[in-house]
Amino acid sequence: MNKRIAVLLVVIAGIVMALTGAISARSNEAHDFSGQCETCHLTSPRKGGKNIFTMDIDTLCVECHEVAVINSHPTKMIPSMNVPGYYFLDWQGRVNCATCHDPHDKDVKTMLRSKARGRDFCETCHIGGILQGRHVAASGMAHTKNWTPPSSSSFGQILDRVSLECLVCHEGSVGPAADVRIGPRSAGQALSYAGPGFSHPIGIDYAKAAAYDRQLRALDDLSPLVSLYEGKVGCASCHNQFSHEGDMLVFSNRGSALCLECHIK
Repeated sequence: MNKRIAVLLVVIAGIVMALTGAISARSNEAHDFSGQCETCHLTSPRKGGKNIFTMDIDTLCVECHEVAVINSHPTKMIPSMNVPGYYFLDWQGRVNCATCHDPHDKDVKTMLRSKARGRDFCETCHIGGILQGRHVAASGMAHTKNWTPPSSSSFGQILDRVSLECLVCHEGSVGPAADVRIGPRSAGQALSYAGPGFSHPIGIDYAKAAAYDRQLRALDDLSPLVSLYEGKVGCASCHNQFSHEGDMLVFSNRGSALCLECHIK
């Protein structure tokens, strides 16, 4: 075999392996750091020893999990409340991605450092769920998730779990009342949210709606910031409690940008 061709094949093989590793890091597989300690650790890690990293942990995580830092729990700040000892703070005592997540955990779903889940997990630090007027642990979410599948417990329910959590407070007792009305079943919807001068269907399966309505963008073309929990349009499709936009929109609706993310015209 020609030496140049052989070298080229070796280079291509290396590129393929690198890409495969990158794809694996972004998939639902557990992290595999075998033989790659020096990627994150400046010194050889050992249990009970001092961890010194090549750069701050958030920067390391964002190399693969870019979307996770948008509209998510803030990091790089010193917590104002007591944090349980099994959570990891960096050398400056700041919250980071590894505070809640153990990157070496084999539980690929969450990699959480506690057995608590949802709101119970958030309230290990945030007692009461709301801090300084923000919805800190109101829905038990810390990250934007663009789509989650229906669960066995959600079958038969119109609204997804996150929207139901929103309505627990937004029925007028704690937060402003969300005007949710029964919509025409003939139009393929069961509920609609009515705001000032507009209404929007909620509780519908977006993928099914987009398959029949050419005015809706395909599910795979939506921004990952638009969440469809249990596959349905709901409160979290347009709002996120960690957003700094007005009305906690997932991103600015200037020029109807948020509306046009789903509606082609």
